Amino acid sequence: MSPVFTSSIALAMAVAPILAAEQSSADASLRELNKAAVRAYLDEIAERGTIVVPERYFASTVTFNGDPDLSRQFVRIAEMRRAFPDLKMTIEQQIAEGPWVATRVTYRGTHAGEFAGIPATGRRVVYAGTAMDRLENGKVAEMWHTANMHLLLRQIAGDGSLPQK
Repeated sequence: MSPVFTSSIALAMAVAPILAAEQSSADASLRELNKAAVRAYLDEIAERGTIVVPERYFASTVTFNGDPDLSRQFVRIAEMRRAFPDLKMTIEQQIAEGPWVATRVTYRGTHAGEFAGIPATGRRVVYAGTAMDRLENGKVAEMWHTANMHLLLRQIAGDGSLPQK
């Protein structure tokens, strides 16, 4: 083997772990930025019940559960806020991998307005949800969200148990 080839191999072996560590650090930073972006829009929904500046959080091509019309989701959020004006969301856990962020949440509130045809009961509710969000360039491009609506409806109908806090 030529000395140049041997030196090149040695250099590559010395540099590879450094490049891998830098890439790993960059990936971790991107994951943390993506998690922060998801927390920011979820917090705005939880605190205000609306998104004041959607373009701050969402790509122009964003979809919600496959639907490209976010306005329908914003209408659902407004309906939830009217029915549960004190609704609070707690982020229980977040995991990020690549462009995806998985978030597990708990909602708590009081049924103070009509929801799903059920008049206000004054009952406290607690139910869980999950969000899978894919980000591009720091903005949410795809959202897949679920909530345990069955448990919520059982609680407001009086058929489910709920904490009395």
